[in-house]
Amino acid sequence: MVRILILGGTGETGSWFARYFREKGWEVAVWGPSGRVEVAERLGVHYAHDMMAEVERSDVLLISVPIEKTVDVIRQVAPRMRPGSLIMDVTSVKSGPVRAMKTYAPQGVEVLGTHPMFGPTMPSLSGQTVILTPVEKKTGVWLERIRSLFEADGAKIEILEAEEHDEIMAVVQALTHFAYISIGAALKALDFDVQRSQRFMSPVYEIMIDFVGRILDQSPDLYASIQMNPKAALARQAFVAESMRLCEKADSGDTEGFKQTMRQAALHYGGTHEALQRSDRVINARIRDKERDKKSGGDQDD
Repeated sequence: MVRILILGGTGETGSWFARYFREKGWEVAVWGPSGRVEVAERLGVHYAHDMMAEVERSDVLLISVPIEKTVDVIRQVAPRMRPGSLIMDVTSVKSGPVRAMKTYAPQGVEVLGTHPMFGPTMPSLSGQTVILTPVEKKTGVWLERIRSLFEADGAKIEILEAEEHDEIMAVVQALTHFAYISIGAALKALDFDVQRSQRFMSPVYEIMIDFVGRILDQSPDLYASIQMNPKAALARQAFVAESMRLCEKADSGDTEGFKQTMRQAALHYGGTHEALQRSDRVINARIRDKERDKKSGGDQDD
């Protein structure tokens, strides 16, 4: 039986993986800085009162602490691991944590950066993407073991180097979240009545506003930490600069300049018609769901 210790296992993401590995038949222990033993009891796993002793006897050590604390935790615990074991993290930034694991893990301890591209509200791995960042000469048999485990549950596995991961996530996560949170902040600045506006929504607006709400409903700590991606500053700055240029064109009545900016963006994007078709399917599915709900409600009233 595989013995796994999850540091940060009493948090939302750590708890998700505690349940997952427990269901796989692994012997799971969790530890958290707040000492929330009741969380471990609720999960049906062991709480590691002596964290270092548990580190030394575990087959797998999974780091699920806030991004800003990850490297310090790795520096503290990795040297105590035994040969043949695996250290892995599940943070959304990879270059710093992977470098730390590579540096501080003793000879014979394997390293595997891991980024689950989903939140703890997801019920399973089915249809989800998990990015793995192995390290040359520090990742061996555990890579295939973890990969096979996740793939058997329907996950899509992608392999990336840590630096490339952070470059991509600077847009896929950090910039996307930044844009949605900015829209939410703008709604507040305008004192805009979101609930009232729902009466006048097109399906496109409704889907967009739901994604804004989805992000705003989640942990500010997590979303602030995602912005700590070292590659994210450039993406944010480009977004703000282009937003201001577009704003200036609109404010000055430069409709030709506005249209040219949009055309150039579309040319760079590529496949815009396919994106239109995919989004049409999402929109039509939303319309069907609302019609079904309306009919269901009407049937109940009858």
